[in-house]
Amino acid sequence: MLEVLPARLTDGPEILELWIGAARWIQAKGINQWNPDEFNLAKTEQLIMDRNRELYVAKTEGNIIGTLYICWSDPVVWGELNDAASSGYIHRFAVKRSHSGQGIGRELLLWAEDYIRSKGKKQIRLDCMADNERLNQYYVNSGYFHKKLLHWDNGWKINLYEKE
Repeated sequence: MLEVLPARLTDGPEILELWIGAARWIQAKGINQWNPDEFNLAKTEQLIMDRNRELYVAKTEGNIIGTLYICWSDPVVWGELNDAASSGYIHRFAVKRSHSGQGIGRELLLWAEDYIRSKGKKQIRLDCMADNERLNQYYVNSGYFHKKLLHWDNGWKINLYEKE
């Protein structure tokens, strides 16, 4: 059974390991998104303590197998479309590679959607690299619709998705 809990500082090393593993897997697929070298324990602990974001871990049998964080405003990515009044934003959504294909990502995503709605928000928003075809299709299959394609100065192309 999946248990979703707020991340604690003691979860930092396990979260870091999960993110580095996900980053290595993404990089191995040729997708320039998460860089394993950009993750470290200090930044992970800082994110856990950040009051502007709510970092959650998904656990089974006491082991962290997934993460995501929710924030209530995202002007950096969403720009003029940012809507703090009626939207919640999902980031750092990841499932441990050893647990992929077991429906854990879907369960964690549904949990986040319910949580965001429980806070009175109408839209659930997230983003991903446009060249990550598999993840883009995953979000479409999960009921998200494409809102906008962003072109960043560093060459990144990012799709913005929303679900009501």
